[in-house]
Amino acid sequence: MKILLTGAGGFLGKQIARSLLANGAGNLRLHFRQRPPAGFVEGFGAQFPDACIEWVAANLLARGKLDSVVHGVDCIVHAAAGMRGAAADMFANTVLGSRNVLEAAIAGGVQRVVLVSSFSVYNTEKLASGALLTESNPIEQIGINKGPYGYAKTRQEQLFLDLAQQHGLETVILRPGVIYGPGGGGLSPRVGIKAMGVFFSLGGKVTLPLTYVDNCADAVAQATLHAPSGSTFNVVDDDLPSCAQFLAGYRRQVQAVRTLQVPYWAFLIGARWLQRYHHASKGQLPAVFTPYVVRSMYRPLSYSNAALRAIGWNQGVSTSEAMERAFHWLRDQRR
Repeated sequence: MKILLTGAGGFLGKQIARSLLANGAGNLRLHFRQRPPAGFVEGFGAQFPDACIEWVAANLLARGKLDSVVHGVDCIVHAAAGMRGAAADMFANTVLGSRNVLEAAIAGGVQRVVLVSSFSVYNTEKLASGALLTESNPIEQIGINKGPYGYAKTRQEQLFLDLAQQHGLETVILRPGVIYGPGGGGLSPRVGIKAMGVFFSLGGKVTLPLTYVDNCADAVAQATLHAPSGSTFNVVDDDLPSCAQFLAGYRRQVQAVRTLQVPYWAFLIGARWLQRYHHASKGQLPAVFTPYVVRSMYRPLSYSNAALRAIGWNQGVSTSEAMERAFHWLRDQRR
């Protein structure tokens, strides 16, 4: 089976490439927007000498010009997405790029497509505190209330499912929680935000749905190679810490930031005020945290990786070791 991996140069994409090869994918095409870093492909070739590894450069926004990218491919692992920047750029790089890839895949006779989605697509606002978030939980109908990233990922997944159903594609969806590790960001907004020299701790004792980048990549590889069509998987690690525990580790091992704990009830009241002021001021103050976002992201929920384990995935890097590696890398970046 020949596999195309989009976004192979990204934070997660690099590790997915390695995991696919390590799990026996012998024919791999790596997609980059421009070209791979020096020695990137050659390094994989030296490590996996029996594999056929090639690369292709393409702008996924070039609609109708991706035929050569998907030519001869049996399966696409679509990991490319817009993670930051203006809302319009995020939407274009996530949704329009996905549309273009899928259209090329359909025209080229690709049989199987694996989508790396996100926890942000879930409609969690009405879940009871402490409820288990499973793969059967409904996704957002629109997603606009989750902000630009949540909206883009929701529209991406809806587009993916619509086109796959219309054209009979084999599909697998993976929905990672908070992906972290060397090369990634520091503290997730689920933990809190920094403003005016103070870190506002927002998550508190709520469980943080982490997945270390290597573990997440292994999950994508395992699902790509072994999951039945129509499968969906939540991707989280074992032994998940609370937001407060993760923040304490960060403060101890990376940076002793000044911290202010914001109780959930106060956070919700503040979000209501912010939303009212946002409307009254006609957008002068962005409504980053709305009551909907607070109720969706900051209430206590529990998470399971049982579906992933059922197809043979096991956590390769323990949560304690993963946090140690992540904090060590972040500490080095400050020197």
